[in-house]
Amino acid sequence: MTSVRMHAPPRAARLHPGGLGDLAAAVDRRRDEALRAAGAEAAARELRDGACAALDAAAERLEADRARLAEELAPTAVELALAIARELLRAEVDAGRYDLEAIVRDTLRAADHGHGTCAVHLNPEDAAALAGARFRAGVHVEPDTGVGRGCVHVATPQGLLVRDLRGALDGVAAKLREGAA
Repeated sequence: MTSVRMHAPPRAARLHPGGLGDLAAAVDRRRDEALRAAGAEAAARELRDGACAALDAAAERLEADRARLAEELAPTAVELALAIARELLRAEVDAGRYDLEAIVRDTLRAADHGHGTCAVHLNPEDAAALAGARFRAGVHVEPDTGVGRGCVHVATPQGLLVRDLRGALDGVAAKLREGAA
């Protein structure tokens, strides 16, 4: 027989028709339901943790692939950009869409030849285009078939300063290639 202790006398008590046996079965059922629920929750947590780990691993692989491809594609991107720049430069020079007078004035400033005389060598087409331009005294524009269109060679007593569009692009190309390597 089972004894029950109580802190206070019951006010109303009813015994189930099956007695304590039904109560034990009800407790067992509740315990089994709780265990099943805990098991389902543990299984869901395990699935969730596994999915998170798989996503983390996939993200790491994706980042590694992105970094590898960026490194592999950098030289290709540089070469493509340079090819586009060369083609644009050629098209703009061929069409005469450049501010030759500004290029000449910038080159003269860079030559820093003081107030002495100097000869500005230009492609014959460019020299003809600058026929009406006025420069300070001592600056002479001379047609020169050895100078490309859009390029300027300034000869001063101190030496020769060359502003060559393609040469400048080659310098940019070298820096870009160095950075992509």
